[in-house]
Amino acid sequence: MARVYIFLTATGSGSWSVPVDWNPNDNTVHCIGGGGGGANAVNSGTGNGRPGGGGAYSGASNIALTPGGSVSYSVGAGGAVATAGGDTWFNGASLAAASVGAKGGGAPTSSTGGVGGAAASGVGSSKFSGGTGSNGAGAAGAGGG
Repeated sequence: MARVYIFLTATGSGSWSVPVDWNPNDNTVHCIGGGGGGANAVNSGTGNGRPGGGGAYSGASNIALTPGGSVSYSVGAGGAVATAGGDTWFNGASLAAASVGAKGGGAPTSSTGGVGGAAASGVGSSKFSGGTGSNGAGAAGAGGG
């Protein structure tokens, strides 16, 4: 059977229809949390010109789903200026209740870049933390999602 790739990239929550030929013994689901938003260098408040942290990655294989059924998911958005990125998960009502999910990156503080999404907060058999934003000053920007 040919390998099929399905990408759920629009941010927000939704419901995904499980294909009738879903194979519970040969599938892999990948999740990446939204990146934290950087802060403006000219603003002496929160963030003070530092970047947000990167979203974490989580993956899981051989997830048993009901063919023809549906599952809930959420794709985390990148953080707005000086805010954390959203969490991303698949097959659950929340990150903690999902079959696989990844934590969003953190917002910067007044003295440090945002922390990366923590692998320990993710769900799955393969988890990696997102990168921490540098401590250098720069322009404000929204996080990647």
